[in-house]
Amino acid sequence: MLVAKLEQTRVRAHRTVDAGIFLFLLKELFAVFALAVIVFLVLGVLCLAYNRAIYLIFVFFAIVAGGLLIPYLAIMSMLHPRRTHPQITPSGVGIKRWKNVRFLATDGVQLSAWYIPPDPKSDGATLVFVHGLGGNRGELLSEAAMLARYRYGALLLDLRNHGQSQGKMATLGYAETADVCGAVKFLLSRPEVNHAHIGLFGHSMGGATVLRAAARITQVRAVVAQSAYYSIEENVARGTLAQAGLPPFLFAPLIVWLGERLSGLRLKQVRPIDDVPGISPRAILFVHGKQDHAISVENSLRLYAAANEPKELYLLENAGHKKVMSANPAEYEKRVVAFLDRHLRANNPAGFASTCKKLEWQPTPVDALHGSPPYGKLDSDVGTAVRLKIEQEEQRWF
Repeated sequence: MLVAKLEQTRVRAHRTVDAGIFLFLLKELFAVFALAVIVFLVLGVLCLAYNRAIYLIFVFFAIVAGGLLIPYLAIMSMLHPRRTHPQITPSGVGIKRWKNVRFLATDGVQLSAWYIPPDPKSDGATLVFVHGLGGNRGELLSEAAMLARYRYGALLLDLRNHGQSQGKMATLGYAETADVCGAVKFLLSRPEVNHAHIGLFGHSMGGATVLRAAARITQVRAVVAQSAYYSIEENVARGTLAQAGLPPFLFAPLIVWLGERLSGLRLKQVRPIDDVPGISPRAILFVHGKQDHAISVENSLRLYAAANEPKELYLLENAGHKKVMSANPAEYEKRVVAFLDRHLRANNPAGFASTCKKLEWQPTPVDALHGSPPYGKLDSDVGTAVRLKIEQEEQRWF
């Protein structure tokens, strides 16, 4: 009954831009464009018969403009998704103690989140939950509530340009890494959180983001990456465009190129598959639905193959992109809890420090190749570097 209730609240909390609707609109746009091209070509042939070459020139530029319009609209919907807000709070799923908090990403963007402290009788293990594109902090509330029954704490944040957080642009996992780093800094400032037992849990774009963050933040001890993509460039080509029936070889490079021009960022660098080898000896659990038509299961298979031990792969037969847990709630709970108990709560696993008092940023080979991304200065002294605006928190616990 509780799982059913959680899934009902998830539906109300999502209210995101449905991938199916986006693909339908993209198909309709392409159909209109194709029809327009045919009409212009017919008119061009007729005009050519009357030696009016000016119309052929007009047709040519119309085709070029239409060819740029489709990738422009596609990338704009990704960089500027419609903001959504959860329709239920943690109280609605039986969590008695939580609060609204605000803190800064490491590049200065102010973020909003729900903070659910770990059970006082537990070991202080806590996870940062990161939603997908167009989502909000309520997207993974069901998973957080499930883990709260096992005395795990949770920090569910609104990524930049989502929910109540600041920011004017989503970057598909690039600058969002700074959001996760800011969230980890927040947890390091909480006395009830065990600094040696911090994990990350991300879905879709959030899954790609936590993989990139874990490769760079040494305090992260375990990662659950659900429905994550291995590369944003290849996913645009093989996922969205392929489902829309558009030629990926033509539109995918245009979408990425326009995205980099519009955002000023190196979106081609969002390749979690290049980051996962560096997460070891921290553990990763890859979760994916075999019926996921938005981000195919091939993404998790490739990520799993690229990762070093310890790693686990959990594929759900009847799960799609969003309702992964609801496909098999009992087995999902068993697999995820067992993984976290084994790798997040275990005492002193090989290669991991028993205490983590300072936030350490480990540059990856990708950073060395492309240059350090603008995540902001990461000071080692948590007391001065976190720069949390604690005075902005709503002090009332719910």
